[in-house]
Amino acid sequence: MVSWGLPSATKERVRTMEKHQKIIACITGMPGAGKSTVADVAKDLGFEIFRMGDDVRIEAEKRNLPPTDENLGMLMLELRQKGGSAAIAKMCKKRIEQESKSKLVTVDGIRNMNEFLEFKNLGKAILIAVHASPEKRYKFLRQRQRSDSPSSLDSFEARDRRELSVGVGEPIAMADEVIINSSSLEELKSEAERIFLKLKEGDCG
Repeated sequence: MVSWGLPSATKERVRTMEKHQKIIACITGMPGAGKSTVADVAKDLGFEIFRMGDDVRIEAEKRNLPPTDENLGMLMLELRQKGGSAAIAKMCKKRIEQESKSKLVTVDGIRNMNEFLEFKNLGKAILIAVHASPEKRYKFLRQRQRSDSPSSLDSFEARDRRELSVGVGEPIAMADEVIINSSSLEELKSEAERIFLKLKEGDCG
């Protein structure tokens, strides 16, 4: 928030607003890149975690849909087609407004820039991209064995195409911070910790 040229009293109000506004760390990346691990690091450092995929799962549960990759993917596309590209972000934003008790919030699962812009309405939003090779991502998703894990390389590639179709490439390219997940789990966590500690120090300062 720019305060150049403002009267002293106004500058003080601006500083007070900045001090008390939420810091929203928004995480983006392709499936299996390591976003959940990065979000878990943020949680350990005192950030509240809101996962956008949970909003899709909540909607699937309301419709009695099994939470398979195919069902969740189709539902994700349907919600965006009916409610616009930021539809799921608006659902998640509503949960934050109702449930959040901290100034430090992490949103896991940004898929397009309109979603990120939606969270900028809640405070100071920072965009963090997590990047990993397709080979590493496929191996991780298969090992995770969640209900929406890809059953084959074809389904993995189809999921990537679906994610790209809703615009995930743009926030990855426009991110304020980029974490390259190409080495060990410890290095991924260390780099995430560096970023979130920097955000906390900025908040305290």
